[in-house]
Amino acid sequence: MGDKIERILKTDLKSLLNPNIWLLIVAIPHTLFGALVPMYQTTYGSNEFSAASYGLVTAVMLLSIYLFSNGKSLARMTAFLGTSVFLWIILVQMLAEGGGFQIEAELTPPFIYSISLNVELAPPLLLWGMLGLSGFLNWNMEHEEVSTKEDNDSNEDDDSLDEIMQLNELSSDS
Repeated sequence: MGDKIERILKTDLKSLLNPNIWLLIVAIPHTLFGALVPMYQTTYGSNEFSAASYGLVTAVMLLSIYLFSNGKSLARMTAFLGTSVFLWIILVQMLAEGGGFQIEAELTPPFIYSISLNVELAPPLLLWGMLGLSGFLNWNMEHEEVSTKEDNDSNEDDDSLDEIMQLNELSSDS
């Protein structure tokens, strides 16, 4: 048991915040609870249905980033998508009356600042914030497949050059 705890404690933050993993961690609950369930529970044309359909579009974006990108582009798209949705949630709650997010400040001494946040906002803010953070931590990430692909391409070029030389020798012999 001590070895497992030691291994967990030695794990660095960058490996815990892998954008591929966080894309899946965010995509699954977001698709279920932010898109599909609200779409089934509301009627077509309502505000809730429109918000859920926007959630479905965002889920498709999450899955497309996961499936069709890698390396730096995956990390950067993850950072932008995660951060933009995180800020969008905060902005919508700030603008909505009674939305559960308030910032208050007294401009006279003792300069008391208070920020109140609805507890229901904590899970989505945490998930989208961690998604954005995972993208920023891996912003300049190098992907192993890219380097091996380049090595394979150079080997293929060498092989094709050998084939051309052999064909040239065969044609000169005949």
